[in-house]
Amino acid sequence: MSKMPGNEQDRLLLEQLKAGDSSAFTTLYNTHRKWLAIAAMTILEDEEEVQDLIQDFFIDFWSNQRFRQIGPPYNIKAYLHLSIRNRCFDKVRRKKVRQKRMERISMIYEPLYLPEDRLANQELRLQLNNAIDQVPPMSAQVFRLTYLEQKSRNEIASQMGISPNTVRNQLVRAVKILRQRLQNI
Repeated sequence: MSKMPGNEQDRLLLEQLKAGDSSAFTTLYNTHRKWLAIAAMTILEDEEEVQDLIQDFFIDFWSNQRFRQIGPPYNIKAYLHLSIRNRCFDKVRRKKVRQKRMERISMIYEPLYLPEDRLANQELRLQLNNAIDQVPPMSAQVFRLTYLEQKSRNEIASQMGISPNTVRNQLVRAVKILRQRLQNI
């Protein structure tokens, strides 16, 4: 029996996915996850982060029927690779933004050597603490764990008994409120 060309296999797999065939999804996942992880590792360089990203991608791909976006020439591999690559780059960009925020916040909490700087630093710290106190309790706790204790989203989720997405949403909420409260500093 002759082997079908790749695009024909992809077209048949897409038809099965569109028909709601979960075994087609399992086949897709098992066939592509390892090489996608290798591709993602070249960008992220953190195996746990890569595994989370791949899993989140496939959950989104299935639950939001992203496979419906793939049309002729039905190249699933190219679509998956591009999607994972874009998610990796998005994650890198978010990390850089988060790192800049953490640097700004850590400057407030680092001891300074000049007395006048120490006084200004104490004032900034007091203003930040007052602003954090005005944030809803769960959001404030997530903010403190993220920026002051430098815990990861998964660590916070586990500690608080909530999902990583809830951690992200609470952090976004806290940062938004704090930006408004501290915009004149």
